[in-house]
Amino acid sequence: MPLTNIRILYVDDDEDDFFLVKSLLQKITRTTYKVDRASSFKETIEQLVNVYDAFLVDYSLGGENGLVVLEAIKSKSRYAPVIMLTGMENLEIDRQAMKAGAADYLVKGNFNSEVLDRTIRYAIRDALSLQAIEVNTNRFRNIFERSADPIILTDKEGWIIKVNPSFVNSFHYNPENAEQKLSIFSLVSNEAHSEKIKKTLQTAVELNDLEVSFNLEGSRSIDALISVVLHDSQAEWFQVMIKDLTSLRIKQEEDRNLRRFYSTGRIAGILAHEVKNPLTNITLAADQLRIELPENILKDSGDLLDIVNRNCGRINQLINELLYSTRFSELKTGKHSINKIVDDALDLAADRINFKKVKVNKTYAEDICDIEIDTEKIKIAFLNIIVNAIEAIDHSNGILSIRTHVKDSKCIVEITDNGSGISQEHLEHLFEPFFTNKEKGTGLGLANAQSIILSHKGSIRVKSEVNRGTTFIISLNMSSS
Repeated sequence: MPLTNIRILYVDDDEDDFFLVKSLLQKITRTTYKVDRASSFKETIEQLVNVYDAFLVDYSLGGENGLVVLEAIKSKSRYAPVIMLTGMENLEIDRQAMKAGAADYLVKGNFNSEVLDRTIRYAIRDALSLQAIEVNTNRFRNIFERSADPIILTDKEGWIIKVNPSFVNSFHYNPENAEQKLSIFSLVSNEAHSEKIKKTLQTAVELNDLEVSFNLEGSRSIDALISVVLHDSQAEWFQVMIKDLTSLRIKQEEDRNLRRFYSTGRIAGILAHEVKNPLTNITLAADQLRIELPENILKDSGDLLDIVNRNCGRINQLINELLYSTRFSELKTGKHSINKIVDDALDLAADRINFKKVKVNKTYAEDICDIEIDTEKIKIAFLNIIVNAIEAIDHSNGILSIRTHVKDSKCIVEITDNGSGISQEHLEHLFEPFFTNKEKGTGLGLANAQSIILSHKGSIRVKSEVNRGTTFIISLNMSSS
C-alpha cells in the first residue's frame, strides 16, 4: 500500500535550498510531505531521535562531507532511504554515495516536483523491499540452521556448496572445512535416482518426495525422502531437503515392538489365568488319587501319576516363564559400565564361543559414561542375544562383532553375527514367546531379553539378511529420567 503521509528530514546548511525542495514537495497532491530540516551534522544526530520515512542529504554540508551524515543515518537505521543531493553532476560523488548506501543521487536544479516525488517513493519502496528480503533471509537461515532434517545447497553440477548442521552430524561432511568438494551424486546409492536428480538440476523443474538411499561413512546408509527446488536462480543454486526415513522407520519399528509386547503380555496373563486354575486342580487330583487308590492299583498303574505331576510342573514352569518374558521387570539399578557388562556376558558365553571357534571383534567407545541399569538383568539380556547369535553361525568362519557408541544421548550396543540370517517372515515374530527355529529351543530367550530392555525404557530391534547375518541393536538411555 503506497504511503500517503511521508516524513522527510532534509539535511542542508543552505536555507534557500530547503525552502525550494519543500515547495516542490508541496506541489504533490497525492502525497502529504512533512519536511524537517537539520543544518549540520550535530543537528542531524539530534533529529535522529524522531522517525523519518526518508532523508535528503546535501553532499557538501558546510565543512563536512554528506557521506559522514549518511553513515550516521545508516548506523541508526540500516535500511533508511537516503537520497544524496549535490550542486553539480559528478560521477565520483555518485559512485561514493551509492557505495556508502545511498538510495539515489540527484543534482540540484535538475529535478522537478514529479522527479523528486518519484525518487523518494521509489527509495522508500526499495528500502522496504530490502528489509523484507532480510527478514525472509533470516527466516530461511533460521530454518536452514535449526532444521532437524539435513539440507544441502548445490550448484547445477551437483557440487555441495553449503550444508546445515544436521547434514554435518549425519554425513560428517562440511564444505567449509573440507579439502575437496563433494558431489551429491557420490552419496546416492542408486544410479537411476542420481539421473533423476541430475535432470532436476539441469532443467530446474522441482523434484518432490523421491525415496533414495544415501551412503554414509563406514559402509552405513540411510533411506530418505528428498525434494529438490531452485534456491537462487541467479547463482543457479538448488536446495535439497532430506527427510531421514531410517530414523522414522526405526521409531515406527520400536513402537510396533512395544505394542506387540503389551499385547502379548495381556494374552499371556489371560492364558496363565485360564491354565493355572485347571492345572492346580489336576495336580491336586493326582495327589489325592495317590492317597486314596489301593496299593495294588498304584503298583499296576506304574508311573502314570508321576507323569501327570511331572508334566503339570513343566506346564506351570512354562507359564511362569511366559509371564516373566512378557511383563516389565522390577529393577535394582545402579551406575554401571556398559562395556564391562558386555564383556561379562561374553565371558558367560565363552564355552560356546570357543566350541564353535567364533572370532569376537569388539569396538567399544571408551568415552561412554556409566549408565543407570540393573546390571544382572542387562547381562542376562546380552547373554541371550549373544547365545542366539552364536547358534545362528553354521560355518567354520564365524565372526561375532560387538560395537558400543553414543547417539542422540543414548547408549547403543550392536551385536552382529555372520550367520545364516533371518527371513523377513520370521523377523516379524522374532520376539514372540515360544517362537523358535531351534530343535531344542523354548523361544523365550529373545522374548526375555526384550522384556528386560523395555523395562529399562530402552529399545531393541533387528536387521538381518538371509545368508549374510544379523544385527541386534540395543538402545539404552544415558540417564535414568
